[in-house]
Amino acid sequence: MVQRSTKFTGICIAIYLGYTLFVFLILPLMLPDPVTMSRNILFQQTQDAKEYKNFTNFTLESGGQPVRSILITFHGSGLSGLLENLSRLPGAYHHFSPLIAYKERIKVMPQAMAAVDELHSLLNCDYNRSLEMIKYGMKSSTFRNLYGMQWKTCLTYTMEVCSKPETLSRICKIFPFINMSVYNLGLLYLKSLLELEDLNVRMILIVRDPRATMSSRDGHIWCSSHSCRQPEDLCNNMVEDYQVAEDLLREYPHRFSIVRYEELVQDPLDGVINLYNFFGLPTKSLVNLKPNFTISQAYLKYNFEMPYSWKHRLTYNKILNIQVVCRKAMALWGYKPITELVENMTNIFVPLKKLALFLK
Repeated sequence: MVQRSTKFTGICIAIYLGYTLFVFLILPLMLPDPVTMSRNILFQQTQDAKEYKNFTNFTLESGGQPVRSILITFHGSGLSGLLENLSRLPGAYHHFSPLIAYKERIKVMPQAMAAVDELHSLLNCDYNRSLEMIKYGMKSSTFRNLYGMQWKTCLTYTMEVCSKPETLSRICKIFPFINMSVYNLGLLYLKSLLELEDLNVRMILIVRDPRATMSSRDGHIWCSSHSCRQPEDLCNNMVEDYQVAEDLLREYPHRFSIVRYEELVQDPLDGVINLYNFFGLPTKSLVNLKPNFTISQAYLKYNFEMPYSWKHRLTYNKILNIQVVCRKAMALWGYKPITELVENMTNIFVPLKKLALFLK
């Protein structure tokens, strides 16, 4: 007679084998391919919205030209919630941090030009130059969550399937809006993308008080490199971007703009609506939120930080040190240094000088 424990073990093994057979053999046969699944999701998200009528005229798959946009910022910019919203926006395919494999800001000319070529290819849904990005980025759950349709694809299919360049390319080409968020490259090199008429790309540079940026970086594992932890590197880059941005505002007033984080979050929902409008992205769902949507709800939706929270996080000595090494950057971007720590810090914020800011 078979013992009860032996029977139980046999039943467990049979259940496990059945589950394995279903998940790895039967279920994949029942699922549509990733491109078909993405197409179905896109159709469901956009079928009832007038903003999306005839959007196939703007897809690479149909031979059209998508609406392309690039958001440029620095690590610690406080924009993770906004980028997540961009990655979930119906009709939009988001290239999140496509230069992630470089780890730090690119400053050497050959690397920078190669990076620009890579971004150009990605804006055309070509992943042949981005194998390192895929290899490095797909190890991060945050990257998968924010990169295009990966948050859906990787939940349904194996990592091998969801990170396949051919699959990514085909999915990307069905979307009418292709946006990108770039951390590791400055305007000195990114401006060449504005010069390409076939792209017709729009760019927004979002800058933030360096004291707030360093406060956001403090203690995070992703900010373990020497350059990330030093305000000198950040502020030197801010100075370089300012000098290039002045020219770009004059040359491309309808396709390049600047906004400061502190201005964006003063009226966060209107700020995001204005940003989306500049990029040419759909805003009807956001406009519909406005009548009963509070500023607090907007902060929660986009995970924005309070603009002056750094005064409670940083020691006074750290604040003084950042102000010393960032004197030029702060002066250019209109951030007033403080000489003593006081409760009411709103007086340290002054408008940018002679810059035609898109967000008033």
